[in-house]
Amino acid sequence: MNPKLKITKYVAEQLGLATDDKSIRKLVQVFWQNIRLKEKGGLWLTDKGFECLVNAGIKYHRVEFDESIYVDNSLILWIDRNIDCPFYITHKEIYLFGERMAVQLVLFAGNLQKLQRANKRFTEKQKTA
Repeated sequence: MNPKLKITKYVAEQLGLATDDKSIRKLVQVFWQNIRLKEKGGLWLTDKGFECLVNAGIKYHRVEFDESIYVDNSLILWIDRNIDCPFYITHKEIYLFGERMAVQLVLFAGNLQKLQRANKRFTEKQKTA
């Protein structure tokens, strides 16, 4: 089952909502910024999705940005492809529902651009090795 569908179904169960296929498909549209069902990435939550995951008691980690960030298209695409847990982002902070990604971001002082550049260098290094 697709990760988005699994998460959506789990949250619906925790909140006592309907879990039939039609209801889950509707909730996907409410919970997620990107409603495409892909196997990796695309786990950016809407305001309502974030609220529902929090109300379902799912643990999250709040990471403040070292400064207010400018989100351009390349950063959005990178975030969408590389953050492998549900997340909710504002201009001042990001809420991650995955510990590993939260630790990585804390190590980069909450700077998504630095994490993106480091990830890009690492990926390039792996290709040449």
